[in-house]
Parts: sequence; C-alpha cells; structure tokens
Amino acid sequence: MTAATGQPAKGGSLEGKVIGVTGASGDLGRSIVARIERAGAIAVGCDVKKGAAVESCDVTDRASLDGFVKRILERHGRIDAMVAGAGVVERSAAIDLDEASWSRVIRINLTGAFHTAQSAARAMGDRGGSIVFIGSWIGVMPARYLMSYCVSKAGIDMLARCLALELAPRGIRVNVVAPGVVEAGVSAQIFREAPERRQEMEQVIPIGRLSQPDDVSDCVEFLLSERSSYVTGTTLVVDGGIRLAHAGG
Repeated sequence: MTAATGQPAKGGSLEGKVIGVTGASGDLGRSIVARIERAGAIAVGCDVKKGAAVESCDVTDRASLDGFVKRILERHGRIDAMVAGAGVVERSAAIDLDEASWSRVIRINLTGAFHTAQSAARAMGDRGGSIVFIGSWIGVMPARYLMSYCVSKAGIDMLARCLALELAPRGIRVNVVAPGVVEAGVSAQIFREAPERRQEMEQVIPIGRLSQPDDVSDCVEFLLSERSSYVTGTTLVVDGGIRLAHAGG
C-alpha cells in the first residue's frame, strides 16, 4: 500500500496480498510493514502500544490476537500471510534470572508466536499462505546473560519446523528470519551513546557493519512472496556472518 494513494503498489512481489504484522510499532516492525507495502501488499500492523496505523493487540492474550485476525478478515475478506514479530528481551545472569522475567520472555516471544501462527493458519484455511517468524541469530548460538531470550528464539525455530510439516498439505509455508545485531530500538540507542561499542561490534561482524532494519525486512518479503514458494521449515539467518566469528571463538 503506497503512502501517496493508499492502494497496493503495482507489480510488486506481494501485489494485492493481505498481511498481518505483530510487533509493528518497533523500528524493525515498521521496516517490515513498509517493505511489504512497497511490494504491493495491504499490511495490517498491531502492537501492545497502539500508534499511527497500528492496532492494539497483545499476543499473550489469545482473545486479543484472535480479535486482530478477525478484524482483518472482516475488512479484507481474507488473510494471505502473517509476520510474527512481537518480542522482548530480558538481560540477566542465568543464576540470577527470576521466574517472572523468564516467564514474560517465553510468554511473549514463544507462546505469543504460537498464538499468532495458529490463529493466522486457522483463518487461512485450505487457501494456503505464508507465516514468517522473527527469530534471532542467538536462537542458533548461545549468548551470555540472555538465556531466556536465546531459549525463546530457539523454540521459534522448532515451532516453525513443526508447523511447516503439519501445514504443508494446506499450502501454508512457515519460515523464520533470524536477524543478527540490528541497529534498531535499544541497540541503536546504545550504539549512539557509546560509539566505541559500535566500532567493536563492526570489527567482529565478518561483513563489517551492523545490520539495518531493511536487511531483515527484505528477507521477510522474500519468504512471504512466491519467489520462495518451495521454501518451508527453514531459518534464514541474516547476521552478516557474526555467528561464524562467534563459533570460532
């Protein structure tokens, strides 16, 4: 949907499709919404923090999530794809991590993603569609002081594979985009306030720069489109190669 006309762009890879996006208020969520609109889709975003062109929706509340999907169906008659992007981070040493913090991260990042995918798949029925989860490179590799986040994102990978296996006969593909260190949200603020940390990180990443939100949203658009029609149950790691340096110590 173009900002100028309010209509889907012509000739895009997602032309005319109706796509829901959770976690749409953050830097990455906004980039994903903008990218799929440029590709010709009608994007409907939601977040716990309602903003301009973003509906209110809590992915941990099944009724709230189902209501979001229902509103998409009422307005547009169908839902062709869903991006499950809602997520939070809690930083703590593993030995000090309290149960409330652990549960909050798992509930939003993993259970919320399950709610989102299940509700979307039910709405898609047998017409087919695409579901894309936002995972993380540290769902593939461990990281200090981020245990709950790592576990939640590792769970996303298996959730996607299980759903991909079961939903394939209905024509629904399920995949994960796993970003690396993205210059967005809290990370962007940290790098602005501490340029030396940015420089240190860029020296670690083999490609030599931080990821920008568009690096991620471009890959989301690919997995939503028919260009990836033979891809399902896959985690596409978009990290500039940082996991390779991490694995090498």
